[in-house]
Formats: sequence, C-alpha cells, structure tokens
Amino acid sequence: MRRNVLLWSVVLFVALGFTSLRSYAEIVKVWALDDGTKVKATATEHPLSSGNGIFDAQAGHISVLGARNETVAFQLIGVGGSSATKNVSVAFDKIGPIDNDGISSDPSRYFIGRNIEVFRQHYFSITTRSHNLSWESQAAMPADMLGEVPDALVPVSTGKAVDLAPARNQGFWVDIYIPKATPPGKYQSEIEFRVGGVVCDAPGCSMQVELEVLDATLPDTPSSKTMLWFSGSDNDRDQMMARYFQDPWGASQSSADAIRLRHYQLARRHRITLFLGDKRAPTDALGKRLSGDAFTKSAGYEGPGEGVGQDMYSILTYGGSLSAAESKVWSDFFATNAPNCEYFLYVRDEPSPSQYQEINEIASAIEPVPSFTTQAPTQSLSVDIFASYPAAYNIETAKSFTAAGKRVWIYNGVRPHTGSFATDDVAVSPRVNPLIQYKYEIPRWFYWESTYYQDFQGGRGNVDVFTDPINFTNSWGDEMNGDGLLFYPGRDFVFAGSDQGFDMPLPSIRLKNWRRGIQDVEYLVLAKSKGRSDLVDAYLAALVPKALNEVSSSQAVAWQEDGEKWLGERRKLAELFRSAVSADGGLPDGDAAVPNNDAGAGDGIMPPPSPPQDAGCGCATNGSPFKSLGDLGGGFLLMLLGCLALSRASRGCRGNERS
Repeated sequence: MRRNVLLWSVVLFVALGFTSLRSYAEIVKVWALDDGTKVKATATEHPLSSGNGIFDAQAGHISVLGARNETVAFQLIGVGGSSATKNVSVAFDKIGPIDNDGISSDPSRYFIGRNIEVFRQHYFSITTRSHNLSWESQAAMPADMLGEVPDALVPVSTGKAVDLAPARNQGFWVDIYIPKATPPGKYQSEIEFRVGGVVCDAPGCSMQVELEVLDATLPDTPSSKTMLWFSGSDNDRDQMMARYFQDPWGASQSSADAIRLRHYQLARRHRITLFLGDKRAPTDALGKRLSGDAFTKSAGYEGPGEGVGQDMYSILTYGGSLSAAESKVWSDFFATNAPNCEYFLYVRDEPSPSQYQEINEIASAIEPVPSFTTQAPTQSLSVDIFASYPAAYNIETAKSFTAAGKRVWIYNGVRPHTGSFATDDVAVSPRVNPLIQYKYEIPRWFYWESTYYQDFQGGRGNVDVFTDPINFTNSWGDEMNGDGLLFYPGRDFVFAGSDQGFDMPLPSIRLKNWRRGIQDVEYLVLAKSKGRSDLVDAYLAALVPKALNEVSSSQAVAWQEDGEKWLGERRKLAELFRSAVSADGGLPDGDAAVPNNDAGAGDGIMPPPSPPQDAGCGCATNGSPFKSLGDLGGGFLLMLLGCLALSRASRGCRGNERS
C-alpha cells in the first residue's frame, strides 16, 4: 500500500509538472523593440526579434533613455507556440527611483503616482486600405499594412492576465514617465513575462531593463503647439458619451463632466491640447483648464504639464458667429483670466468661395476676437488664422502671410506632404508631423477629431471601433482606418462585447507616436540652445529632408519610415545631454552596475546578435540540464527528486523500474 501511494505520488507530481511545463513551452520567445515600429500579430519571425537598437537578445537586455519630464516607451512581444497559452501577464512597476507606489484604480485619480504603465496591444484586421484622405497616390501609400495591425492600447496591471493565441504575437506597450526630480544616471530593473503568475521559461521571459536618465528636462509647455478636437459635448451625448452611459442624455452633469475631464487629462499626459468649444460663453470648467487647476493632483492629474493652463481655445468649433456683446464677453474673459491663451472664433470649416463674403463680415464684426477657418491662405479672406490642408500648404505663401501679420497653421495629415494619422500607416507617421512643424515653423497643428465612434458622415451610425477598423466613410467613397480616432472608449454600452471595463478613454499607438514626435522636437530646441544647430540640421536632413509642397502628390514620402533610423538619430542627439555620471557608466548610489549595452555608438543601431541557442524545445537551458524544470513552482523539483531517491531505496520500486 505504501509503495502504491509513493508510486502514484510520483506519477501525480510528474503529470502536474509536465502540465505546467507545457504551458510555458507554448511561448516560443519574448523580445523587445522601441516605439517606432508596428509588429503585426502574425509576424512571428520578425527581423527585429533577433536584436535591434534597444534589445540585445543574447544578453536578455533592454536599454532605453530619456530626459526628465519625458515619457519613454518600448514594446514587449510574446510569440505563441503551437497552442494557446493562458493567463499571460507582464510585471514591471519600478526602475530605480521611478515607481508606481500609491496608485489607485479610481479613474478620477488614475494618473496620480502612475509613472509606469503597461498596455496590451489590441490588433485590427486590416483588409481594406484607407484611401483618398491619407495619401494622394498609390506611390505615397505605405506598403505592407494589410493584416493584423496593432493600435488600441488597453491598460493591464501585474496579475491581470491575457491569453496568447497559438502562432501569433501578443504585444505589450510600456510607458515610463521620468519625473522632474529624477537624478541623471542609469537605473536597472527586471521585466517579467509570466504565465499563471510565474515567470515563463522561454528566452526573454525575464529581461533586464536599463533606463538612462539624461541630464536635461523637457519643458511643461511643448514647443510644438497642437489642437485636437473630441466629440464630448453635452449637445452630442449620443456619440462619445453613449459609450460610457446606458442613458447618456440622462446622465448627471457631474458624471459627464468627469468623463470629459479624463479625456483632457489623457491628452495632457501626451502633451497634446484637447479642445471642445461648444459654449457661447465661458464656463467654470473652461476656467479651470485655462488656469491649470484641471491638471493638478487635487483634480486627479500628475505628469507633464502639471498645473499648466491650456494654451488654446476655439469658440463655437466648426462654425458660428457672435454678437458684439458676446464678443466682448469672450475678449474680456481671456484678457483677465488667460492673456497668453490663443483663442479664436471658428468661423467656418473648409469654406467654399461662395462663403467668403459671409466669413469676412463675421470676422470684422467680432473684433477683437480673432477669426479662424480651415482654408489655405488667400487674399480673398480677411481672417486672422488660416489652417491649411497639407496638400494645399505652400511654404512661401505661408511665410508671406505670416510676415503680413496672419497666422498660418496646418490640419490633419496626408502623405507624401506630411505623415498621416491612419491606422494602416507606419508607426512613425504621426511622429513625423511635429518635425515638419518645427522645420517649417508652423505654429500649431490641428487634428480634426479623436473620438469618431459614430460614422455620421457615412450614414453608418455607431461603429464598434474595437472590431471594425474602418470607422470613417463618406458620400464621396472615402474609407478610412482610424480616421479621427486617437482615443478608444474604455467603456462601451453600445457594443457590450467590446467593453474594456475602464471608465476613461484609452490611448492608441498613433497617439503615442504623436507624443514621441513632440518630445523629439524638444531635443532639437535644447540642442539649438546649446549652439549645436549643426546637429539639428543633420537630424532633420536624415529624417525629414523634404515635406509639404517640396514633394509632389505622385511621389513617395521623402521622410524616413524606418523606426530604427529614428531611434539611431535620437541617440546621437542624446549625447549632448549625458551627465558625467552617465558618461562613465556609473550609477547613483543604491543601483548595481550594469553592462553598457547602449546603442549610442556609430549610427546608433545595435547589430543583430547571434540568435540564442535553442534547447530543442523552445526553452533556454542556460547551461543547466534542469532549467526547463526550474520554474515549475511550489518546490516541485525538490519533491520529485526526493521521491526518486526514496524509490531507489525500495526493492519494489527498483523492480518496477526494471519492468
């Protein structure tokens, strides 16, 4: 009886062990790359997986760098095996002095203390390419963007698991916000890819992350000015608000205001100015945004631009007029409360020549309130601010109108003249636009919408934006993947199957790359302030040699589409901001020294290392024949060895072995 119990114990432990081992073995490998490349779900043999500018596959090492008050990002890609792997999670919430202590799940306090964020990448099946609005010709259209393309980013936390499908990638996006008080230097931590709460055993499941904090601080007020609209008005609660409330028109004012504020704060976290402009007179909520009170800890915000007032405001967005009395109320309000804020009346959107006389009359009547329209500069219009469509933007015309006292901005994005904001474009496409903005001295970049969940222009009504990549159509036959969609709804009462369970908006990879470009510009501004215009010129020549009307509509883009090249040029600029501590490879007290695997030398791109030696089952052995059993958990290996030792002492067990 005792022998049978012992034998069945061994069998049970072995069975449990191989069940656990099988779940780990289904992960082929885990690898990393920076934020400038989209990796499709089906690209399981991606060329960057063997090594790239931030990832040393042999050493299991990730290296990123950034300035204080900057958010740096990288991606972690898990590659699935022959069957599904359940309960996959990523653990990473501290590196050096940067951590997530004291964070809350309350969406009204989501950003307080949240310096590290991990997101699950959500993939879209792109079967129809965007056309007519994002690129003007076949030559300008980005290649190889059909298939399972990632864009929506859904927050995950340590212990919150997802499933990894067989023979597919699952990407995770990691943001690290570097607080202003962080000392310059290099810090290290571990990032873990877990299955069932236990670190898996494939190559890359546990990797060292090295963050180099540069001796520079990005400003709270971005040099690249932006304006991004969202459909969050009380006048159109059947659009964005419908995703967050079962009865959007019946939701309380305080609840609607809270959802709106979370959108403003998400945009601020990405250095972008969100606006609405649906009121005929100033409101208390507007006053709080202009004063910066809406972006304080007491209001639930922490991060770049904390306590800084909003820098622009549009009155009656997409078209309206004001009486003389209303104009005075607005001009007095801004003169008293926000004298440095750029405000204007949005007179008409994309007007036809037949509307020019009406626009001129409105612009004259509302003075001193500035007037704005989305139109290329023309002498036929007497507005104060023009916003030109990229295909119509003329560099010399913009200069002449600017010299005459007008403001010439730009809106949306269309290849090859600028980057686009389409989902089926390369990752760096939105990142290009702030560089164009800087190079050609464009004061502000306007993107028309960020929450286009209801395709009213195409007459389709509500769109399930988590399952249908085509969210925008119109009567002219345009179809667009992700147009006007940079925020995804965290909650969805219209399409319950796509409800992500968050009472707040969720970001996109395109939003992250717009932020990346805005931060890149700050490096150029700092470099120029150090007298290094030569480096700035070289950076722009390498990445954005030509744009706007310097390229014709029938050409391919002149700007660089390869995210690795962007990474390399950025690392060259970073050399200007390395402190003495960073330069000699030392670390602040309390951090262990780490190998310097920085890709800053040469062209900034690390040559791909030799692929790791496979143990024959997709598991790294690291020289130990027992490595594949080493993380089975619960002391299983010791118990198994103990049972085997006892069995050898038993004649009956030896007999069973021989048989």
